[in-house]
Amino acid sequence: MGARTGQDYLDSIRKNQPEVYFNGVRIEDITTHPAFTGPIETIMDQYDLQHDPRMRDICLYESPTTGDLVSTSFMVAKSREDVVKKRRHFKVRADQHFGLMGRVPDFMNAFVLAWNFQADHYAKTNAKYGENARRYYEYCRENDLFLTHVLVNPQIDRSRTSANQEDPYLHLGRVRETEDGIIVRGAKMLGTMAALTEELLVTPFGGVAPGDDAYALVFAIPSNTKGVKFICRESFSPGDRAHFDHPLSTRFEEMDCVAVFDDVLVPWDRIVVDGSPGSAAVVNGSPLDPRSSVIVQTSSRQLASLELLCGVAQRVSEAIGITGFLHIQEKLGQMLVQLEQVKTAYFAADAMAVEGPDGDWIPYMGGVMASHFQAGAIHTQFVDIIHTLAGGGFFYAPSKGDFDNVELRGYIDKYVRGAPGHSAEERVSLFKLAWDLTGDAFGQRVRQYVKFYSGDPVRNVAGLYLGYDKRELSKVVDRALTGRSAPVPVAPATIAPPAPPPEAEKALTLSYPAASHPTAPAVGRG
Repeated sequence: MGARTGQDYLDSIRKNQPEVYFNGVRIEDITTHPAFTGPIETIMDQYDLQHDPRMRDICLYESPTTGDLVSTSFMVAKSREDVVKKRRHFKVRADQHFGLMGRVPDFMNAFVLAWNFQADHYAKTNAKYGENARRYYEYCRENDLFLTHVLVNPQIDRSRTSANQEDPYLHLGRVRETEDGIIVRGAKMLGTMAALTEELLVTPFGGVAPGDDAYALVFAIPSNTKGVKFICRESFSPGDRAHFDHPLSTRFEEMDCVAVFDDVLVPWDRIVVDGSPGSAAVVNGSPLDPRSSVIVQTSSRQLASLELLCGVAQRVSEAIGITGFLHIQEKLGQMLVQLEQVKTAYFAADAMAVEGPDGDWIPYMGGVMASHFQAGAIHTQFVDIIHTLAGGGFFYAPSKGDFDNVELRGYIDKYVRGAPGHSAEERVSLFKLAWDLTGDAFGQRVRQYVKFYSGDPVRNVAGLYLGYDKRELSKVVDRALTGRSAPVPVAPATIAPPAPPPEAEKALTLSYPAASHPTAPAVGRG
């Protein structure tokens, strides 16, 4: 089939409806429900974008197996030009939604590309599982499917491992195996956009605790598989909102869901890790392969959102005539400093890319990973600056209905306008955009989502420290201690290919209280 259009996606999701519950009611047709029409249109735009004549050469490439044109996000980079093409592809798609949607198709495309690279690892316990991983990547590539994933266990009792919960199937776990596959039961969060997807990928995130092999499950199934239910949170963009009043949330609201698995059958050909004894070691030993460019996709989204935040701060300041004040210039300048640092790290990913021993090209991960781990803090800082710049102006913004009222319009044009050259409609539209982005429920969800996008930010940075190759830094200290006789190293012309990472000094601490570690699995194969 190859790269699809927006209409192809709409026809598919209408035909293959997941079991979705919203506000206590099962949705019969997700494609016509007012809470979902905006994001569905955005996903359709994502698919149509890859066929835009201006973007076609960036967003598509020829499938190595069928010759059909498929999404560039599935591509294995074989040259620096390929690395650049993938980066451009991710940025084009991020710019379409201003980096405000974390679960658009290209993210999961890169995620399943990682499965392709990790297939040999998954084959260690069973050769067919490695083949399943590779085949699933090709299936998604050739059919251009829209996926989401669920990674995290429900926050029920986080002081205990999965096997030690009061009910062994609160967290998604293996119940038994059958001739056709394995039966799984429990729940996972956070199914972002699950209600609008065609496929659901399951994998544990953050590691699997000792004794929790039965919860070390990695598989992918259709989102409408029997027994899978998605329970949606409250919408942050009710369908009756006007675009003028809510220009972002009406288009980019990403619904989050709890995924419930009610004795779901996972076929053998959809399993990558099956929850049998030893599965935890397989999951814990499978870090994301950098060749997949997942972090480059994520960084593209981060850069797009920071560009919007900086632009909004600038335009809001201009609209009310405050850009001449020194302290305002300092705040706007600080945002630009951060933006340029993120941008430099972002472009370094392909500028400093290297060819691996197998001929695959690897983007430089150091800079984008560092920016990624700072994304939450930078986003929060930018939001706080915009709130300071706008002050009470957020609440001095009539609605579209007020602008449409001929009796009020003259007063609004006179008293709600901005600095010279900025009409009331322009000033209000800018402030509504800023509030939707930073203050309304939609903006607050984005802020929280960015902060915890990759899990616990403390754990992430600690993990980077433990896994970082600190030997070169130690040599610098040795030279300083040695004195003049220490030879000065020759500065490299380019960055060296990545060496095998050193063994981590020790495991992350405080993952689970020691008293909660089980002595035996609570869930088995029976």
